[in-house]
Amino acid sequence: MLLNEAYQKVVEELYTHPSTKKDLNTSLLSLNESIAKIWEAVENNKTEKIKSRAAGALISVFYVMKELGIENPEKCLIQKLEELRKDK
Repeated sequence: MLLNEAYQKVVEELYTHPSTKKDLNTSLLSLNESIAKIWEAVENNKTEKIKSRAAGALISVFYVMKELGIENPEKCLIQKLEELRKDK
């Protein structure tokens, strides 16, 4: 499954639960929390926590990108990863 497809499935799930917050501020706060938890998990070598928090952070990133009008976040992220690999 592509990232864009996974994102759409998560969005559909979120919108079927009316108690879920769906706004830009909540996404940014969630992203900030995920980054802090990823940092903590890296420091303590907790691989499983890194994976779950990274997945949560990615959903927040996709939401923010969609709110900014980016139609294909997956393409943008892949392009950026390729640029970062070239810079190594």
